[in-house]
Amino acid sequence: GRNMKKGFTLIELLVVVLIIGILAAVALPQYETAVLKSRFATMRTVAENLKKAEEVYYLANGYYEADSSKLDFDYDNVCSGTDVIQCENYFYVDIISGSGVSTTPSSNYIAVYYCPDISWETCRTQWDFSYQIWLDNSSHPGERNCSSRTDKGAKMCKVIQASN
Repeated sequence: GRNMKKGFTLIELLVVVLIIGILAAVALPQYETAVLKSRFATMRTVAENLKKAEEVYYLANGYYEADSSKLDFDYDNVCSGTDVIQCENYFYVDIISGSGVSTTPSSNYIAVYYCPDISWETCRTQWDFSYQIWLDNSSHPGERNCSSRTDKGAKMCKVIQASN
């Protein structure tokens, strides 16, 4: 009879490993974008709720408040902080550009910064992308803007603007 050995040749195994590698290389960036989009969706909700709390505060007091502890706003299960809120290890939310009380229309916005695993001091200058929600009494009432400093940030801004 024939003396054929059963199994795969080295070339066949290498081809399969190569195909799996190519598929993984294509899928991983899509996966990372999907995860980041999901995390950002949570942040957008936090920021929009913060905007609503700021508008209520403005109606009662005539100015916006940078200290979130003075607002009717609860985010304890997602974020921590008062002037700048840190959410998970990925995002910072700056409540009104600068700090204290704001009556300056050009700084009346809430900014969400994407800064994975870095401090707020570093994030201020090294964020990947930033999403601004302008308050009703600002120089751009009702506007939403996304700006980026990196390729990853530019990609996320495209994703965010497509979902607006």
